[in-house]
Amino acid sequence: MTTPLSRRHLLQAGLAAGVLAPLLSACNLDPAAKEAKDSVRFSSYGDPTKLGLRGKLAGLYTSSHPDVKIVFEGTATAEYWDKLATQMAGGNAPDVINIDAPRIGQYGAAGALQSLDKYIPATLDTKPIDHNLLSQGQLKGQQYGIPIAMSTYSMGYDVTVLDQLGLEHPQETWTWTEFAALANQIRQKSGNKVYGAEDPSGDTASLQIFLRGKGEDLYKDGAPAFSDSSLTEWFEFWAALRATGGTIPADIAAQSQYGDWPNGPLVKKQAALAHIQTPNLKGGFQDLTDHTIDITLPPRHTTSGKCGTFPAPSSFLSLNARSKRADDGAAFINWFANGADAAKTLRLISGPPASAAGRDVLVKGGDLSASEKQVLAYTDLALKNSSAPPQTSPAASTAVADLLLKASQDIAFKKISIKQGVTKFLADARKTLDGK
Repeated sequence: MTTPLSRRHLLQAGLAAGVLAPLLSACNLDPAAKEAKDSVRFSSYGDPTKLGLRGKLAGLYTSSHPDVKIVFEGTATAEYWDKLATQMAGGNAPDVINIDAPRIGQYGAAGALQSLDKYIPATLDTKPIDHNLLSQGQLKGQQYGIPIAMSTYSMGYDVTVLDQLGLEHPQETWTWTEFAALANQIRQKSGNKVYGAEDPSGDTASLQIFLRGKGEDLYKDGAPAFSDSSLTEWFEFWAALRATGGTIPADIAAQSQYGDWPNGPLVKKQAALAHIQTPNLKGGFQDLTDHTIDITLPPRHTTSGKCGTFPAPSSFLSLNARSKRADDGAAFINWFANGADAAKTLRLISGPPASAAGRDVLVKGGDLSASEKQVLAYTDLALKNSSAPPQTSPAASTAVADLLLKASQDIAFKKISIKQGVTKFLADARKTLDGK
């Protein structure tokens, strides 16, 4: 048995080196693993609602495939990754593993996941899945994960407010100049009662969309991949809107963090424009306001310019490299990703299905809510306008996001100039990314 120090190192790394698995295979075999010895074990993470639906899918598959028993092992997100690392280290991980993009790279490189290429296309049909989604589950050109749901950046707008003010809805090819004009019109025509837009100047996801439209990105090879002038342009854009009321003032912006839906400026009717990740349209926005919210593509730098949005898988399904039921596991993954029963059961609980086959099932089902119809229609539009996804964000990206937020707030409260904010942010970001 390994020493406590070795196991702790494995947990901190979030993966178990393949060379250690045989040494740990006899340790701590959990009851579910013992019970499922002759079954296909399927692990997943999430809140109780998601886990309940995915557990239901395991039962549906078993009932329709009597020769295969799927045993579901659901775990709350907070405990899932440490548990998976321990299972990998002990050689008793599930056959089919619900996993995210960073850990596909980690576990795949360690030899803990198996390439799915041999199952494509005979068992795994990847044609219904956009290549920009598939590529995010690849490692060195081989497919290690099949995306099951997706999230896409969109620009949300308050239809009720725009209609009351007699303003046109944004078009699919609108520009940042048109965004600013609309934001200022909202402020003026509302008699200064409503601000035009949220202030996302400290949000890395929004900055990334802006940069991608210019042919740049947040990161490349673990370092900032954008120019000082582009970041300056970004801060100047929001400073100009802040001065006219086209965006919310600094004190309101400091109180509204993205993800805190009830206190968001769009939900509180303080502003009429705000970015929305598609899985959050219904529960995060529309369910919290009596105003009608719609979504469209984010602005571009020119009408015919590049759209910065891209699809991001919510999560993937992968196969344990040590699985003895890999063939059955691959068939289950295909059923989960492309099957009608899976699409009807999960709907948009983690975002739209990554597979066009799953989305088609929902559209043809005829029982969609207005928000679900909006998200599915937007997803198809965004896929047609998206480009290759960015590189996986470096491990220190969360700390860099905090630095951007701090710089944006200092600029908004006029504690520092934009020039000082850009210089300090880039210097601190590079140090953080270099581990200094």
